[in-house]
Amino acid sequence: MLNLIVLYLLLRHFLIKPVMEVMNKRQAMIENSISNAKNSEGQAAEMKKQYEDKLAESSKEGLKIIEEAKNQAKVQYDRILENAEEEAGRVIGEAQRKAEADQEKALNEAKAQIAGLVIAAAAKVVNQEASAMANKALYDSFIAEAGDSHDAGSN
Repeated sequence: MLNLIVLYLLLRHFLIKPVMEVMNKRQAMIENSISNAKNSEGQAAEMKKQYEDKLAESSKEGLKIIEEAKNQAKVQYDRILENAEEEAGRVIGEAQRKAEADQEKALNEAKAQIAGLVIAAAAKVVNQEASAMANKALYDSFIAEAGDSHDAGSN
């Protein structure tokens, strides 16, 4: 029995104690690895959350940029449209002024032509009246001479 007790004490001192220490070290190492894995998993989850937040923020910022670009495009479109309307109004006004000037010029030319025709017609009428008076005087003198000769031939 004493041999068994001595054997047990020796085994315990030289075999069981070192094996237990190795097992405790391994258990501590495994627990440490598990703890590190959990920390890494937590860090990975945090990084994933940050990435997703940044992705969502980037998406919102992209939509904001697109909306801003649309607004700027609308402002530019409105400005171009306004400039085009102003230019069209200017061109139309200029065309109207030119048309009015052309109309006024044509009216003045027509008035000048009518005045010339009136003057020519008046001159012609005056010449015809003068000619008619001269013709009447000539006729009257012819009649008077003819009457005188007719009266003289009958005597």
